[in-house]
Amino acid sequence: MQVPTTPIGPGQAFAPGDRRASRYDHGLRYVVAAVGCSMVGLLQAGDGYFWGWRNGRPISFATIFLLEGAVWLVYAGAAPRVAAWGLRFRLEWPPRGAAMLANLAGVAAVVTLFALVGSLIDHWFGLLEPRAPFWDHFRGSWVSQAPTGLITYGATVGLGYAAEHGRRSRELARLQTELAQAQLDALRMQLNPHFLFNTLHTIAAVVREHDERKAVELIERLGDVLRHVLHTSNELETALASEMSFIQKYLEIEQARFGDRLEVSFAIADDAAGALVPQLIVQPLVENALRHGLAPRDAPGRLSITARRRDDTLEVVVRDDGLGLRDDWDSDGGLGLPNVRARLARMYDATGQLALASAPGGGVVATITLPYRKAGDD
Repeated sequence: MQVPTTPIGPGQAFAPGDRRASRYDHGLRYVVAAVGCSMVGLLQAGDGYFWGWRNGRPISFATIFLLEGAVWLVYAGAAPRVAAWGLRFRLEWPPRGAAMLANLAGVAAVVTLFALVGSLIDHWFGLLEPRAPFWDHFRGSWVSQAPTGLITYGATVGLGYAAEHGRRSRELARLQTELAQAQLDALRMQLNPHFLFNTLHTIAAVVREHDERKAVELIERLGDVLRHVLHTSNELETALASEMSFIQKYLEIEQARFGDRLEVSFAIADDAAGALVPQLIVQPLVENALRHGLAPRDAPGRLSITARRRDDTLEVVVRDDGLGLRDDWDSDGGLGLPNVRARLARMYDATGQLALASAPGGGVVATITLPYRKAGDD
């Protein structure tokens, strides 16, 4: 069977380009933060410069910018982490106690940063009152900087929410495109001349045997398979039970063609049947097992599909006892497997994986692992 021997994770699906893109995005956050904070520092420095000029206490713009803008330049290095902290403990309705406490701690940390950096600058420039203890000045600065720190934290986290929403919107658009491509790929595999020829040949053979009921059933199953692919909704996920219903109809056609050479079994746990999976995610694995593992040989073969929940993950396994792995397999070739890997990586990051390995006794085991979620879950 034309499959690789090593587990395939999301990193392999997009490496190395995505790692470069990730580093670029990471650096861009700091650049944006530096530019934004520099602008705020310039505005505050301009305000301070104008105040000094108006009150007869002129001070150079460079000095006032160092006094007023240094705090913001230091904060620029922390802003991306503050945004990430807010996203990690997202405030939602109804509010959760842990998230509220985490965000209050974030506000306190920002206020402390502003007060500490400001106090150090005042100390270095000798702006503290004579004999005033540093920590007394820091405590007073902490109180005076509390409103600024609160507003700054809220603005940073709000911008982080907006950026994350934009990123998810772009990701959703890409996923919708990939879903449409998966539907097209599945349709190609089921409408290719080889598939149609075999199916029609099987139906013709059944008709010659005067088994009209079986012929009608096969035609109905073929219609069901094609109808499912053509009319699949635009939802990214569907219940595993629905996916298995489609796979069962598809395999009923293949069983009629293979005859006694194909034995199929399903073992879907009750708590796994309602779990959400990407649409058309299992069919490419079944297609590979049949085409490359079982069809090329004359001996009878077995194909099994199992699904079960493992704590917070769902595990779907497609196993065959066919020809097994091939040394010259190209892990990026074909239509089905690269699409499976890409969609799992995009939808679930590192928690969505496709692993393929040799089955004990011959054949291949293909395992999809993804987060366990049911319809209606947050």
